Amino acid sequence: MRPGDLGPDSAAATAPSRAIATVPTRPPGPVIVETIVSPFHCLYQDALFFHTQSARKLATSESEASRLARAAFLLYLDALEALVHQAAIELGRAELASLMTDPERPLPLGQVWRLLPSIVVDGMGCSGDLNAPPWPQFAELLALRTAWTYPGPAPERATYYRSDREDGSYEPLGPHEAPAELGLRSERVAFPRTGLPRDPYAIRPHHLDTARSVVDAAIEALDRRLEGALTRGGRHRREPVRVVSA
Repeated sequence: MRPGDLGPDSAAATAPSRAIATVPTRPPGPVIVETIVSPFHCLYQDALFFHTQSARKLATSESEASRLARAAFLLYLDALEALVHQAAIELGRAELASLMTDPERPLPLGQVWRLLPSIVVDGMGCSGDLNAPPWPQFAELLALRTAWTYPGPAPERATYYRSDREDGSYEPLGPHEAPAELGLRSERVAFPRTGLPRDPYAIRPHHLDTARSVVDAAIEALDRRLEGALTRGGRHRREPVRVVSA
């Protein structure tokens, strides 16, 4: 019988033994990875965290719950700004995207929100009927943040509280609780469509529930105007990672 008749492993079985070559191992050292951060994802998750913590705190401390609610509210809107600016860079025409993403000449968030479709999809300008939800509610969210950032003169910062007796504990005045003799319109206390209080100390977790629902609805509405490009494949949340040194 010839060696070849023993099958494919016969040569290895009859060959003299030899040392197996080994690949030298690399000395242990640091591994560096690169992550492309999505600020929208980061800030939105932070907002959700503070939102949850605010609800948990309400039973023990309204002031702490309100503090956490204010942080969550601002983070929701900061996340939206990151979302539209990132989308303008990644999806928009370069010659127009730069006009919307220049930090030296920032455009108001509401304006960027309306203009984004026109630089991504030809022929699409304002996002539909601006009198239909969620746009009026979205405008109230932006107006509330603006009122906090640009407080204005003292009369515009007046807030109101009520109590059953003068030496009792005081609670923020509801929009329809003002005595008629004050002549205080309900819109002066809270926004008419969302019910969000103008007084930052009066923000509670249930107001955040409303704010988040408006934020999510605005994202969905903008995504429709962009023919799904805003969230396709989870692009607004993706944070790809790669090893750059090992």
